[in-house]
Formats: sequence, C-alpha cells, structure tokens
Amino acid sequence: MKSIMLFKFLFAVSLFCLLVGCNRPVFMSMGTAPLPVYHEPRWSGEQDKKWVVSGDAFVGPDGVGENVREVFSLGGDLSVMYRFMNPLFVQASFAGTMGDLRFGCSDIPCTTEYDRWRDRHDEKYSFWTMQERMLLGSDFMLGSLVQAGFGVGALLFQAGGQYENAREELESADIADNANGKEEIYPVVGSWFGFNLGRHARLGVIKNEAYVVMSNDLPQGGVMTAGVNYYHPSGFHGGLSYSAQMGIMFQAGKSFSF
Repeated sequence: MKSIMLFKFLFAVSLFCLLVGCNRPVFMSMGTAPLPVYHEPRWSGEQDKKWVVSGDAFVGPDGVGENVREVFSLGGDLSVMYRFMNPLFVQASFAGTMGDLRFGCSDIPCTTEYDRWRDRHDEKYSFWTMQERMLLGSDFMLGSLVQAGFGVGALLFQAGGQYENAREELESADIADNANGKEEIYPVVGSWFGFNLGRHARLGVIKNEAYVVMSNDLPQGGVMTAGVNYYHPSGFHGGLSYSAQMGIMFQAGKSFSF
C-alpha cells in the first residue's frame, strides 16, 4: 500500500514539473571549454626540429551550450612547443575570444521563474575570455602512417562581459546556479590520433584531437572540445572543432618549426 502511495506521489511531482517547470538552470563561464589550440604533428620519427611556434584564428558562427544559445564567437591563439627527450614535449598556449549570445534552457523544462526572466531579457549579451594552458605530453608515430599522442596539464581562464555579470545576478536573485566563477584553474588532458597522407606525409597529416577540462563542479564532471584538423608540410593548417559551450568552430593558422 505504501509503495502504491509513493508511486502516485512521484508521478504527481513529475507531472507538475512537466507542466510548470522544475529544473533550476545551471550556467558555466564561457571560458570553461578549452579553446581550439593546434598540436603540430610529427613529420619524422626522430623529429629533428625542436621548436614549434603557431598562431591561429577561429570563428564560431552560431553555437548552443549549457543553457545558452545563438553563440557567436571570434578569437585566436598563440602557442609555443618544445620537444625534448624524444618523444616528449612541453607546450605553452594563450588563447582569447569574444562574442555574444542569448540565454537558453537546455535543462528542459526549466523553472517558470527563469522562463519569465528570459521573456523579459531576450537580448544578446556580450562576453570575452582569456585562457592560458600548459601541457606536458608525448607524441609518436606508429609505423609510417599513424600518429598518436596524449598530454596532461592545467588550464587557467579569466572571463568577463555582460553574460558573466548576468549569470552572477541570476544566482544572487536565487533564480539560477553557477558551476564556476569568472576565474578558475582546472586540470586538462588532451589526446590525438591521425594519419599521414602519402609517403612520409608529403601530402600532409589529418588528425582527430580532443581536450577535456575536469572538475566535480562541472556538469558530467568535465567539458570537452574535439575536432578534426589538417596539417600541410608548409606549416599551414585548418579544420573544425566542437566546443561544449560555443558549438562548431572553424579555424586556420600557420606553424613555424626550427
């Protein structure tokens, strides 16, 4: 009898949430997801060139993230990598982006209070982010055609703009929660796997790359950026990636090895 009453109660609560909205939205900083930073492939097993300097630009035309939508982003990055004790490397990267977005509700249904707030504030909100990343890792060639590697390190970000201020105000008004603040440092891991095109990669290299920041405070315990990139032996490269906060991004750049 008690089990039947409990079932009826849970069913009534579920129906009420479906009709009026029960999920309190959670927001993340736009600096949470790793911005796309290239990792120059190996062009030979011994890799005689030790230093790689890369510069890139990227744009995200219309993304969807954690309770945000219509995200437009534009930015760039600068990266310096040093290879030592083959096949180890250390990489330092700096990236920045700016753009605008609208508030959304990916945790459907959201609370009625938040939906009413969105109806009154449907304009676009600006944002900007800066990220610094240090990565220690290893990359290697499996035979003459396959490349693979991984890295671990830390990601530090700072963020600001109208969006960051608005999500703080929503939390202060007890309408929403925030997973993180405007400045955070997280562990980050990266991995890549790709193929040489042509003998000795004379036609270039195509690689799948992924980076994940990890924290118990973040939804699902982490946020990932993954993409597919093409590298030409001349140093030019480009591709596309998917960021958990900014959606699909297109990027292109140039690397110099010496």
